[in-house]
Amino acid sequence: MQTRFLSCFVVLVLLFQFSCAIDYYKVLELNKDATERDIAKAFRRLSLQYHPDKNPGDQEAAQKFIDINKAHEVLSNAEQRRVYDLQGADGLERHLRGEGADPWGNRRRGPSLKADVKVTLEELYVGGAREINFQKNIICPDCRGTGAKDGKTLTCPDCGGRGVKMEKVQVGIGFTMQMQTHCNKCGGTGKTHAERCPRCSGRKVIPEKKELRVEIEKGMRDNQQIIFERESEQHPDFTPGDVVITLKQERHSRFTRVGNNLYYDCPITLKEALLGYTQRVKHLDHHYTEISTSDVVQPFSVKVIKDQGMPVHNEPDTFGDLHVKFKVGLPNKLTPEDKELLKKIFALDSPSSPQE
Repeated sequence: MQTRFLSCFVVLVLLFQFSCAIDYYKVLELNKDATERDIAKAFRRLSLQYHPDKNPGDQEAAQKFIDINKAHEVLSNAEQRRVYDLQGADGLERHLRGEGADPWGNRRRGPSLKADVKVTLEELYVGGAREINFQKNIICPDCRGTGAKDGKTLTCPDCGGRGVKMEKVQVGIGFTMQMQTHCNKCGGTGKTHAERCPRCSGRKVIPEKKELRVEIEKGMRDNQQIIFERESEQHPDFTPGDVVITLKQERHSRFTRVGNNLYYDCPITLKEALLGYTQRVKHLDHHYTEISTSDVVQPFSVKVIKDQGMPVHNEPDTFGDLHVKFKVGLPNKLTPEDKELLKKIFALDSPSSPQE
């Protein structure tokens, strides 16, 4: 019992220690693209393996257990993980001290990446998803964007760490003046490196293939934008822009969309226009909408069917209307017998001649 108490006491004391050199991904035996599920699974497995109760008196196991808990604490927290991935343990420590809630700092914003995605009217009606793949630059994970091997930087010898230096500039014949200029050696950071990072060759960024899942929600519209914040190019000198996806609806063969309403041209025969009809129209989700009447249908007249239009975005139980325009098809030619028969029918329907 005493041994167990001492072991737990050592753990509680060492939990407050913070090692800047530690690599939390290596501690949990994970890659940097690990999912939340991967992190939780690795934590459960390793914390059981190195728990002090299973390793009484083993200081190395106790330290390992502490590192595992710290790694899990950081990597299971989305904000802390983002800061750690971009700025390393030093940047995370500054963030936890409240020296900057934004892991990117107050830097200028980089350009956004824009792309169009073609979608069908069916996808906008029932919803769907698309995977888009592209390549972008990300902060080099080995040097944390310093360009230096193992992230080890030195004070710039040219500017003394100020990022700027004074230079004499000739402004006219025989006239010179001193001006403050950007330090080219360190790029204005005040830091340089003794050895270049072997992974990024000192460029601070590396190319990475990225896949984004574009969720097409019911009722979304043509030209509607889906924004993935800060998913564009990364660089230590600026805040990443957004990836902006614009939905482009393809032309549909049967339906036309206006707002939340759908418009449909319904062809009927002259017989159907005169005697009535019943038609079943296949909708965008493959259900059938029945259109029928026993009245005479005038050419180009419109019948409105409630709640058979598009779903309203963010209100999936609310729908627009379906506007059905009737296009009456006339026969190409009539036989003499047909003409005589029609004359008799129309004579019966003609109003009587006005009296003088």
